[in-house]
This record gives sequence, C-alpha cells and structure tokens, in this order.
Amino acid sequence: MKKWCKAVLFVLPLLCMVAAVNWYVDSYAYLRVSYDQISSQMVEHSMNVAGLQESDFNDRKLLCACLKRQDAPKELIVAGSSRVMNFDHTMFGTDSFYNTALSESTIYDLLAVAGILDCGGGQLPDRMIIGVDAFLFNTSHNNDRWKELETYVDYMENRIADAANVKARPDSGSAVYGNLQDAGVQPPDTGRNHSKWLSLDYFRYNVTLLRPHKRFAVAYTQDWETEQYLKHYDGSIAYQKSLRDVDAGEVEELTRQSMEEHVVYRLTDYAQIDGESMALLDGLIGYLQAQGVEVMLYLPPYSPMMYNYIESEEQFHIIFQVEKEIRQMAARRGTALYGSYDPAGCGLEMTDLYDIYHVKTEKMPDTFYPVNLP
Repeated sequence: MKKWCKAVLFVLPLLCMVAAVNWYVDSYAYLRVSYDQISSQMVEHSMNVAGLQESDFNDRKLLCACLKRQDAPKELIVAGSSRVMNFDHTMFGTDSFYNTALSESTIYDLLAVAGILDCGGGQLPDRMIIGVDAFLFNTSHNNDRWKELETYVDYMENRIADAANVKARPDSGSAVYGNLQDAGVQPPDTGRNHSKWLSLDYFRYNVTLLRPHKRFAVAYTQDWETEQYLKHYDGSIAYQKSLRDVDAGEVEELTRQSMEEHVVYRLTDYAQIDGESMALLDGLIGYLQAQGVEVMLYLPPYSPMMYNYIESEEQFHIIFQVEKEIRQMAARRGTALYGSYDPAGCGLEMTDLYDIYHVKTEKMPDTFYPVNLP
C-alpha cells in the first residue's frame, strides 16, 4: 500500500504539470479555447478576433467552424488566396457576405470551400467571387494544407465529376453523396479535444513554446482595425498597424531583393499550366452555375515593379497564358471577369501595397474593375 501511495505521489505532480502546460500553451486550440468558440463569437456576436496570427492559428479549421455555424446562405462569398483576404462586406454594399480566402491557397482549397457550403444543405451563395491566382495551376508549388479539409475536397470532386459525367481523382473516393452524412464521413473536428490534456506528444511541442512565450490566445473586439492582425466577423482581415504604415521604399526594396533572387511567389519551376487544375476550376464554375450561383472571376494585380520584371523574364511569361485561358473560360462559361494581373488597368502604384504582393484595403475596390461582363 505504501508503495502505491509513493507511486501516486510521484506520478500525480507529473501529470498535473503535463496538463497545466498543455492547457496554458494549447498551441493547437484543443483545450482552453477552440475554433468552435471563436467562430461562435464571430458568427453569433459579430466580434472581430485579435491574436490569431501571433498564435499561429489554423485558418482552415477556423473557416470550417465559421461556415458550419452559418444559419442561412450568404448573398456573396469571396474565395481565393490571401490576395483577396481584405475584400470586406463594406466594399460590396451587403451585410450578407463572407470572405473564405485561405493562406497559401491551392485549387483544392477552392473545392473545399464550395464543398463545405454545398454539403451543408442550401448554403451556397447567390454570388461567388473567385480570386484566380496564376499559381493555382502550378503543381510544383502546391502544398498539403488543403488536406485539413480533404473530406470536403473529396465530396466536391465527386459532385463535379458526377455532374460532368467524368472520373474523379483516384484517391477522392468512389461514391457520390448528397451530403457528408450520407457518406458516413465526419467533418473535421473544430471543438475541444480532451484527450490532449495528458498527451505527451502535445506536451513536448507545447514545452518548446514556453521559452519564446508563445501560446494560443485571442481577444475579441468590435474595432475594425487594431495594432494587431485582425480577423473580421465577415471573414475578411485588417493587417497589423506596422504593415498599414509601411513605407513604399521598404516595399520597393523587398521587391528588388525578390527580383535579384529571380523569385516570383509560386511561379518558379512553372513550365506549363497544369491541365487537371484548370479543368477542376472549370468544373467547379460549371457546377456552381448549375446550382444557381452567379460566379465572378477576379485576377489580382501584381505591383508595377513586379509586373515589369515578369514581362522582362521569359520564365514567368506563363502568367500571360494563364490570364488568356481565364478570359477564354469566362467567355465560354458566361461569367463576369474582373481585374488583371497587369496593374495598369487599376492605376496601381507602389504606395498602394502592404508588401510585395498584397494591395492595401483602400485600393482593393479599384482593382475590382470589370473586364468582361456576360
């Protein structure tokens, strides 16, 4: 009996320490705060969220949690990469709006967004703006972040394939379902995970964050801009003050460094457009239109310096081919096309950028000009 007591007295403090560290740091938002809690504040109380970027948050899990909580379809949805993240509801004159843009987005992230909305049962919007970056069709720079939402990608691929009577991606599953419940598949878990209280793997990672004083921590506000990076309740973002106040000279210097290194974001090793990715976008547009969604395509511009560099380097001329194909797709599908990779059409200047690739919020409406209306 004494031995058992000694063992308990020895182990109990260790377990308490593991639990305390996991709760305090909670790097993946499993214990102290969850993505479901954050989405509740955003969707039900129209609160904006600060501290997410400092917490290295998972934007795909947060998006999933927010869209699952919507109780009615939105009039307008924006989808794409970080280059459309600062499109907000005030720019389009409607409160029935949500920005689903994701960092380091791929073609599969676009499918995932549509899948979440479609399988929710009547959640597809009246209109959807799709930001089409040239890198969406460069498989050399795809990443696996979309696999957080792979369930919805599989669902959407099968819906598109069934509608077009073509074969889906081999590993996307064989059946076509009306919703995830019919498929017997559970959506990604965005709530608390109590198994992490005493998880040693979670503890080992959380301990590494104690020294740099990093932990998952958020604050809610009704302010539209703060000192920090801010996630708005409508899904859009406001960049941190340091970026909002950036000097154009700094942006120009960063651009020059990128040019000297012969780097354009996700456009290196880009010999040809990936036909499968282009076909997926075309299929997605066709499917959405068949469901009564008005699709609008948007080409986000490069800065004048970067675009001039792209024009001077033959290895990056593929973006001209991408723009040509998107224009042809828009005409064939009868979708509106806005913007261009060429900054000349919107009068973009270097003072209009936060960094090399992201246009300032106040300039974004100018970049959304009609090129082709159906």
